[in-house]
Amino acid sequence: MIIFMPFEPLLDRSVFTCGKASLDDWFHHYSGQQEKRSTARTTFGVDEKEARIASFFSLVTYRLEVDQLVGTPLGARVRYPMSAMLLARLAVDQQYQGTGLGGLTLAHALGRLAEASVDIGFEVVLVDAIDDEAAGFYRRYGFQTLSDDGARLFMRTDDLRATFAEGETS
Repeated sequence: MIIFMPFEPLLDRSVFTCGKASLDDWFHHYSGQQEKRSTARTTFGVDEKEARIASFFSLVTYRLEVDQLVGTPLGARVRYPMSAMLLARLAVDQQYQGTGLGGLTLAHALGRLAEASVDIGFEVVLVDAIDDEAAGFYRRYGFQTLSDDGARLFMRTDDLRATFAEGETS
């Protein structure tokens, strides 16, 4: 069983590998520093039986400046910066890939953001996909392309909240 928990420095991050060197490097060497400095909040998906980190995601606040929005699907009549939450990183250990844990981890992250949106104002959730495969993954869950290169994707907060409200009534 996978349980989601806040960053826990006592759990061994060094054995985690998702197969993407930049994600693994950040997780091993920088996630703890960012947690201490409160510049990112990382949540672990822990295999309760193995006491092992199976997945993680990291969230940060973000602000899209007007010049970043011009010419994008969010840029119509933009006159002010747009507040956002950035799903900065999400990864699944290779041992757990192909099990549906990526979707479960994303759903947990988005659920947390939907809850936060009740108390914290932000207009969109952003993600910067590491590659085309990751971009396709996020599109399957309702994210739309924001950038010309297809790597930056977004979901409007209203859509996020509606998705989770529908899930509560089903």
